Amino acid sequence: MEDLVVARDRLVSAIAARVGRVHATGEARAQGHASTKTWLRSACGMSMPGAGRLVGLAVELARLDGVRARFASGTLGEGMVSAICAATAHLNDEQVGLAEPILLGLADEASPAEVAKAGRYLREVLTPGGTAGEAEADHASRFLVVRESAWGGMEGEFRLPREAAARLKSLLDSYAKPRAEGDDRPLRVRNADAFIALLEQQITTELLVLVNAASLPDDLAHPAPDSRNTQTEPGPAGPTRHLEPAGAAGFVGPGGHEGDAGPEVGAGAGDGVCGTCGQRADRGLPAMLPGTGQLLPVGDVHRLARTSALVRIVMDAQGQVLDMGRRVRLATAAQRRAVIARYATCWVQGCPLPATMCQIDHADGWAHGGPTDLTNLGPACQFHNRDRYRHPDRYQRHRTGKDRWTYTYIGRHPSQQPRPHPRT
Repeated sequence: MEDLVVARDRLVSAIAARVGRVHATGEARAQGHASTKTWLRSACGMSMPGAGRLVGLAVELARLDGVRARFASGTLGEGMVSAICAATAHLNDEQVGLAEPILLGLADEASPAEVAKAGRYLREVLTPGGTAGEAEADHASRFLVVRESAWGGMEGEFRLPREAAARLKSLLDSYAKPRAEGDDRPLRVRNADAFIALLEQQITTELLVLVNAASLPDDLAHPAPDSRNTQTEPGPAGPTRHLEPAGAAGFVGPGGHEGDAGPEVGAGAGDGVCGTCGQRADRGLPAMLPGTGQLLPVGDVHRLARTSALVRIVMDAQGQVLDMGRRVRLATAAQRRAVIARYATCWVQGCPLPATMCQIDHADGWAHGGPTDLTNLGPACQFHNRDRYRHPDRYQRHRTGKDRWTYTYIGRHPSQQPRPHPRT
C-alpha cells in the first residue's frame, strides 16, 4: 500500500509540473481555452474545485525548489505538500525563501495539520497584519445553501467563517464526538443531533402541524375540557383539526421541550367507529405540515402530542375556521429551572449533552397518566427523547435519590437485531 501511495504522489508531482508549464506559458489560452482551469475541466474531465487545487499547487511548487524535488522523489506526501503550498501562497519570493526550509524541517516531524497551523503563524510573522485581510475574505465567502430533501426535510451545503466554524467545532467536539455506551449512531448522525439541539436552544421558531382529532392519543387520565369549546366530535360541516405550535413547547424554541402538551379527548363512539375493534376508521390519518405540505405519520403525531402546545381548530369542508380553543400542558419556567438544577446532563447514562440544551421529558408519559410534576420530569436530549419514545424496551429506568430518575440503555432485544444481508 505504501508503494502505491508513493507512486501516486510522484504521478501527481509530474502532473503538477506539466500543468505549471502550461499555466506559465499560457498554452491553454493559445488553444482557445479561457484559462488553465477551463482546459483541465474540458480536456481532462476535472471538476472546478479539483482544477483550482491543481493549478494552485503547480503555481506554488514552481517557487518551492526543495518541496518540488522531494515531492517528485516520493519522500514528501501530497497532503504535506498541499499544507506547505497553502502556507506560502500569500508570501512574496523573498519570504518564501525564508519559510520553505522551516516548513520542510517541520514536515519530517509533524502532521500536515500541524504544519498548516505553523505555516499560518509563520505567515503572520513575515507579513504582520495579513491575517486580518484573510479573515475578512474568509468572512465574505460564507454561505448557506439549503433545499428540501426527498423526505420532506432539509439538506444542503454551507461554509462558515473561522470564528463561527470554531464555535461549531467546539459544539460538535463536546456533544457529538463522545459516544455513550450503547449509542450506535455514526458520527455524522450525532453531529446532526447536536445541531438540532443547538437550534432548539438558540433559535425561536414555530412549527405548525395540522392534526385530525381522531389521530391523537386518547386522553382518559387527564380530562380537561377546553374553556371555550368542549366539543370533541367533528363539527357540523367538517372534522375537528388541531394546530400544534411546537415553538411554544420548545421543539425549536429557546427552552427545548417544556413538557407534554395534553391532547384533546379522542373522538368517541358514533359514526365512523368500527364495530369490531371500537376504533374510529380515521384514527390512523397522518398530520400535515402546512409550511411544506409534507405529511407526518400517526406515530409522529402521538410523539408531538406529548411535547407540544395544542390549539384546537374546528374547520368546515372548505377549510374555513369555525371555532378555536386552547389548552396547554407544559412544564413551567420554574419547573424547567428546577430540572436543570437537579440534573447536569441528559438523564440517559453516558450522554454528554448538558441539561440546559435538553428537552424536558416525562418519566411516565403524560398520555399514560404521568403528571407534569417535578418528580416526573427530567432532561432528555433530542435523540434519546425520540428514541426512548419509539423503543421504550431498550431503556431501563433507575431511581436516583428520592425523586430523580436515570435511564440505562440496555440495547435491542435479540429478536430486534437486524438480519445480515444475504451474500450474492
